[in-house]
Amino acid sequence: MDRTSSRRPWWVWPLVFCVLVAVMVLLDAAWYVAVPIVFAVSVGFEWAWDRYANRRSAQSHGGNGPGGH
Repeated sequence: MDRTSSRRPWWVWPLVFCVLVAVMVLLDAAWYVAVPIVFAVSVGFEWAWDRYANRRSAQSHGGNGPGGH
């Protein structure tokens, strides 16, 4: 069965991030709160993207193609 139907669409996390930033701006959240949250979200996105890319490369048969390493 296709498991993608139970997963959230790709645009959910950017939407959550933008709403969170907008709420913090509207509430005049201090930079010492906003900066660590933005940093944590960025690191989390990079980690998730790395997992996604590794999964995609593991699904491909025969390596990454010409010029890749």
